[in-house]
Amino acid sequence: MGLERLDRLEREFPITVQTKAFILRPDIGSGGIPHSLRSGETPDGELAEPLRSHAKEAGLVMRRASKVSYTLPSLQATKYAAEKGAEIPFHRALYKAYWEEGLDLESRDVLMAKAKACGLDADELDARLNSDHYLAVVEQEYQEALDLGINGIPAFRMGPFLFTGAQPYEFFRQVAQRVLSRDTSER
Repeated sequence: MGLERLDRLEREFPITVQTKAFILRPDIGSGGIPHSLRSGETPDGELAEPLRSHAKEAGLVMRRASKVSYTLPSLQATKYAAEKGAEIPFHRALYKAYWEEGLDLESRDVLMAKAKACGLDADELDARLNSDHYLAVVEQEYQEALDLGINGIPAFRMGPFLFTGAQPYEFFRQVAQRVLSRDTSER
């Protein structure tokens, strides 16, 4: 959802998007854990409000997967994709894999298939994952987020403003306008 809102902002304002890794559930180890239904969710994966409405407004398909994935491998794979200039397409592919297809983002098969679909070298990615090539970067970005007080995703920083959660697009617009008006007045 956040990516859709950022896409719209980029079309409307002169902004540049930079993503950072965030380990959403550091308590989950390799193998993941079964997903527990939250209040308002259904066993077939339907989300609770307000997430359901936000997804619908953004034109996104979102269903809860049966498992909460261990995401460190996918975060490292995304760093590889960024290095190769395919971060956003790869991120979208992983989003679809998890939220639409219910796939496990820890699975090497899933990561390799999505990498290939994005035109990336799956063998090179596999070697980088085997060596934990991007682990230090992912951990550093995670620590930076914690130091800023971020404890969940999506989280956004525009200029001096930091906010989290699935906010409506109008909220993003208002923050962007404030940042840009501040930048203009400081010149």
